[in-house]
Amino acid sequence: MFLRKKIIKGHEYWYLVENKWIDGKSKQRVVRYLGSRGSFEMGDVVREIEKDKQAKKEKKIKNQAKS
Repeated sequence: MFLRKKIIKGHEYWYLVENKWIDGKSKQRVVRYLGSRGSFEMGDVVREIEKDKQAKKEKKIKNQAKS
């Protein structure tokens, strides 16, 4: 995951983005909009990454249980 900065009409906006390779192509997914510069803490970003990882683990376990 990484942070993406977009500048729109002179204002900075930040997004937490995940990158995956699917069928030989890079696909990007915005995990969360973080807000404008200075409106988020880096600790919040880390927590979002951890929440996303946990959700993926739970989904994987759930899918394995169905099989």
